[in-house]
Parts: sequence; C-alpha cells; structure tokens
Amino acid sequence: MMAAAALAGALLLLGPALLKSRLGVDEVVTTLLLNFIVLLFVSWMLDGPMKDPLAMGWPQSVGLQDALSLSKLIERSRVHTGLLWAIAAAVLLWVLFKYSSTGFEIRAVGANAQAAGFAGMPVAWVSLKVALLSGALAGLAGAIEVAGRTGYVTLDMSPGYGYSGIVIAMLAGLNPLGALASAVFVAGLLVGADSMSRTVGVPTYIADVIVATALIAMLVSSLLVNFRIRLKARDGR
Repeated sequence: MMAAAALAGALLLLGPALLKSRLGVDEVVTTLLLNFIVLLFVSWMLDGPMKDPLAMGWPQSVGLQDALSLSKLIERSRVHTGLLWAIAAAVLLWVLFKYSSTGFEIRAVGANAQAAGFAGMPVAWVSLKVALLSGALAGLAGAIEVAGRTGYVTLDMSPGYGYSGIVIAMLAGLNPLGALASAVFVAGLLVGADSMSRTVGVPTYIADVIVATALIAMLVSSLLVNFRIRLKARDGR
C-alpha cells in the first residue's frame, strides 16, 4: 500500500513538472489547480468503487485491514510507527542532498536554474526528478495517515496538511533534518492551542498567528542575510 500511494503521488506531480519544463508554466499554480481535480476524482471514488456499503451513505472507503495498520509506539495515544517513517525519510533526504551528485544538482537548480543550465546540468530532468520525489513523499504521507490514524479514506481527512508542510519547510530553511524540529514546533502550537481553547477559552487561531509571525520573521531574516541592505547618508549626514 505504501508503494502504491508513493507511486500515485509521484505520477500526480509529473504533469505540473512537464508543463514547467516544456511550456514554462509555474508549477505552484498548476499543482494548486490540480488539487480540485484530484478532490473531485476522490469524491467520485468514495461514492463509487471505493464506497463502504456499511457506512450508511457516508462517503468513505472500506476500512483498512488490521494487518495493514501501523502499530502504536505509545499505548493509549495516537503516536504510531509512521513517526519512524517520517524520521527515516528526513534522514535519507539529508544524505541524498549532501552526499550525492543528484542532491548537488537539485540544490544547484533550486538556487539558480539558469546558472545550473550554463554549467551543463539537465535542468528539465532535475525538475522532473524533484517532482517525482516530492509526489512520492506526499503519497507516502497520505498512506501513513490512513494506515496509522483513520483506517479509511474520507474527503475531510486532511485539515490542510499540505499548506502546513509549506510553512514547516520554510521555517526549516528547506533542510530535511530541520523540518523535523519545525514540524514538532508547529504541531506543538496547534495541539497546544486546541487544548487551551478547551480549558481556558483561548481562541484556537492564536496558533495560526504565532506560526504566521514565525514564518514572516524567518523570511525577513533570510532577506537580510542574503541581501546586504545599506542606508546611505545624504547631505553629509
């Protein structure tokens, strides 16, 4: 199941990558627009071939078999072995980026695609490989969410994990190992805000405000580090 989900995710991002390499279409826009098509396709599947006949009309898939479910790391909690999969994926990505020629090409194209092309790197092929790798990781994450938490597929099983992933990656400076720390930080804020809302009545959106402030601070600090901003005195002052 993990392999099938990773393959499906990789193929899903293949289209935007091809449009980017062939026509120069922004992959972010095409990926966001493709989300609606995928959601409608999943909705059709949940009301059709994948629909659970025992769900009393509710659009959800047949429950996952117990043999395919991920085991718990801590009893009476929602922490399962999917956490180990995430850590292993982060470590493998860090090794790939730091110690392989493919990782060097990915970092070079990401930093400056035009300069990488002048250096003889296959920019289009590198972009396709990144899209396939990203889609495979996204599909693997979806499979882990189903096998470790819900046990079946529904349309509302993701409260916005994709957008949270973008924020986590930016806070980590696009470092796979740093993403582990930033993910714990964002998750702690979201879960903590939910707990505070139930106990002392603190609005849950305070977590979104804190995360957004941290992201803005990260972007501003990156701007100041990458570009030297000098204030020139006028009239001798």
